[in-house]
Amino acid sequence: MAKIKKTSTSQNTSKTFRIPNKIHRQAHNIRIKSALATSKRKEKFDRKKAESKDPSLREARLATNLPDTIERKRLWDERIPGAALDDSAKRQNQNADAQGESNTTAAAREDAEATAAAEEEASEEAAALKEMETHEAMQAALADDAETASLFPTLNRPPTGPPRILLTTSRFNHTHDQAEELANLFPNTTYVPRHNDLGIVEIAKVASNPTTIDPKTGEVRKPYSHLIVANVESKVIDALAIIVLPAGPTFRFSVSSYVPAKRISGHGRPTSHIPELILNNFLTPLGKTTAGLFQSLFPQQPEFRGRQVVTLHNQRDFIFFRRHRYVFREKRETEKEAGFGLDTTKADGGKGMEGLGVRVGLQEIGPKFTMKLRRVERGIKKDTMFEWKGRMDRIRTKFQL
Repeated sequence: MAKIKKTSTSQNTSKTFRIPNKIHRQAHNIRIKSALATSKRKEKFDRKKAESKDPSLREARLATNLPDTIERKRLWDERIPGAALDDSAKRQNQNADAQGESNTTAAAREDAEATAAAEEEASEEAAALKEMETHEAMQAALADDAETASLFPTLNRPPTGPPRILLTTSRFNHTHDQAEELANLFPNTTYVPRHNDLGIVEIAKVASNPTTIDPKTGEVRKPYSHLIVANVESKVIDALAIIVLPAGPTFRFSVSSYVPAKRISGHGRPTSHIPELILNNFLTPLGKTTAGLFQSLFPQQPEFRGRQVVTLHNQRDFIFFRRHRYVFREKRETEKEAGFGLDTTKADGGKGMEGLGVRVGLQEIGPKFTMKLRRVERGIKKDTMFEWKGRMDRIRTKFQL
């Protein structure tokens, strides 16, 4: 097949600037653009015709024309397994390549017995090297876990029961609708309006060691496991501070794009069932710690009868919060099969799970909002372990979570 000639916008453009008459200059420019569009259209149809005869051309074109997105250029943390090759993995690849070349040369010069002996020795060396790398990876993981546990001891302790959350707002707050909606979002949450004279440290002490009597049981109230402080600005929640009681750590998030449930079209009504939790794309050690915080806010025994799911999706250090209700229903005649176009091994994406006849429907319950981690404090208003700053955005390919 002859090589398709690519067009360019620089064809005869210099002549346009030498035409003194304005109308003639505009007409000449229109002719250039029309000819360029015609040439691009012809190039497109020629490529489509050639790829219809030889599908491998389309696969090669799609394999080379990959868009350079921020996710593809991401600077991965070396401690993430499988994200970036470390020195030991590079040495293993080099040894494997060198061993493959030596085996190929030996197979050409030596007999079958020498080749078998060399392959057996290489396999033993590769197994020993793999065992050593596995041991090093386990030691590194244990070191990271020990470091995280020493920084945040209360966050990594095993839960003794379902979490009990105390929710309050900032001072001088006169709107309670969004706070009550947020309290309905997390199970076992009690909303108490903020007293203007109480600070966060005093509230945390009282919540972790209550002394009041519960009128229903006649006993001392049980201590709370978390304290959430919602900052309200212009009648909208713009920040969240989540404190793990009794001694921290403290996570501070900024909240944007808050949409209450009543403003979501076709929203559903929530029930008292414990929802399922989906934590997506938390990869770095700090991201896993943040995911552990959200995991500690929900009981680890979801009630599947309610068919409610809470999703926390991390994308470029922005955490998108959504709550849905799902339902399994029969597939309509106009709908495609589940998984249609998702098979990466096929050029057309595959036809999905043929013969299944089941589709999943989603109904958003709300509310929905976006969070960004701004600061992590070791205790309650103590030394800062992590703080987001505007300078971090200079390297747009490096993410914190």
